[in-house]
Amino acid sequence: MRNLSSPRCFLALLLSLFPVVSGGAAGDFDLVTMKNGDIFNGGIEVEVFDLATEFGRVSISGHAVEEIRFGKDAAPDLLRTRSGDLYSGRLEMTDLVMERVLDPALPLTTRDIAVINFAPGRSVPIEFLAPSLVETQSGDYFHARITTGELMIQSDSSVELMDLSRVRHLDVLYSEEAQRVRAQFTLHDGSRRSGDLLTKSIRVQERYGSMLSIPSRVLDRISFQVSTADGPGKVTALDPFQAGHPRFRDHLPDGTPGPEMMRLEGGRFIRGDLQGDGDSDEQPSSELEVGEFAIGVYEVTFEDYDRFCASTGCGLPDDQGWGRGRRPVVNVTWDMATAYTGWLSGQTGNRYRLPTDAEWEYAARGGTQSRFWWGGESGSARSNCADCGGLWDGEQTSRVGRFNPNPFGLYDTAGNVFEWVADCWNDDFSQAPKNGSAVEKPNCGVRVIRGGAWSFPAREIRSANRWRNFQSRRSDDTGFRVVRELQ
Repeated sequence: MRNLSSPRCFLALLLSLFPVVSGGAAGDFDLVTMKNGDIFNGGIEVEVFDLATEFGRVSISGHAVEEIRFGKDAAPDLLRTRSGDLYSGRLEMTDLVMERVLDPALPLTTRDIAVINFAPGRSVPIEFLAPSLVETQSGDYFHARITTGELMIQSDSSVELMDLSRVRHLDVLYSEEAQRVRAQFTLHDGSRRSGDLLTKSIRVQERYGSMLSIPSRVLDRISFQVSTADGPGKVTALDPFQAGHPRFRDHLPDGTPGPEMMRLEGGRFIRGDLQGDGDSDEQPSSELEVGEFAIGVYEVTFEDYDRFCASTGCGLPDDQGWGRGRRPVVNVTWDMATAYTGWLSGQTGNRYRLPTDAEWEYAARGGTQSRFWWGGESGSARSNCADCGGLWDGEQTSRVGRFNPNPFGLYDTAGNVFEWVADCWNDDFSQAPKNGSAVEKPNCGVRVIRGGAWSFPAREIRSANRWRNFQSRRSDDTGFRVVRELQ
């Protein structure tokens, strides 16, 4: 595996620090990027794209497709729609024709294509009322009607049928070793039920009309009756700060979205242990003021980070066999996280970086002064930690956004993975800057990590809790979140 010390990776990263102004579907033209680097503009007229998935064939109108990424070797193709749905599988098409204005029609072979970005002006609205959102272990997420009415679960020694009209979320975790599908149901009244899922498959009709039978073992989550644009996994893309929206995302030159960001006004808050039962490195608690900034709504995902790796030639971090997609990226060093922010800055023309320790705690608290952002006790199934009462406790990361957001609208600021911040480690706050900037030291080799993780107990996911790690170390419980400066 290559790393950031390889000459190719450093050269690619250096080039990426300069904003790229070309690329992306422009105006009424589709954009095709070939695997050899050639780029063609024109028009591709396909009535229907057929994609063979592991749970059935999906047929999608050509006017509804926003992007197709063709997999390398055995990797699946990815089809993203204008409605925000993402499907993985194998495109049942080998040849395309691009019509061009000043040049002859161009025949294309799909095995030679890396990505197709379709012109935004071709969108056709799809009417689909009150859908549910289906997410799979392969990273698919799409809206559908659930036609299966109830599921059979076994908890302890009893077997029962769960009426899906009572369910808000269904989370699924498959153990290949035990050949067991575990399920956690979150009901509309807020209560939860857990057990082994005995129903082998779930039938759905997806947004574009295809009837699918999804094996229970490939499911990750179903969010029932999601009907708004701000539902789980579906966020309307906004231009930065358009109409004052605090939630936004920048786009890369090829049209793909960057991390979702939340603009925070900043202000005064008290950092550190406020309850008197924390650790010495959380003292002395003091009032600080941080300025306006934007921070990631979610931890940086494998989906985000893998784009950086594909662009720069850097090696992919290990996912521990848990899956990539919308899981938080892990096994990244502080330097790798910083390199990603530099690349993202170059791609978007805006300055991204790691948050400072003070910015991170301000954002994680969400305006609260309690031990956890939701209150004084850890509670049950509020986060992913070793003893938090969730489906993934002490086993692995969960996909981002699986638990409720804090009052600032940020997900997973408690648990799931530790997050690198900019600061060098100090044993306490006595020398920390009062303006919320990062602690810097000559030859700094140890950095602060924040937020706790799936492998740590609830005490370590407190808003004030701090840990440290060697700057060069990779871990399966450490990732990061990004800040975007607004000046």
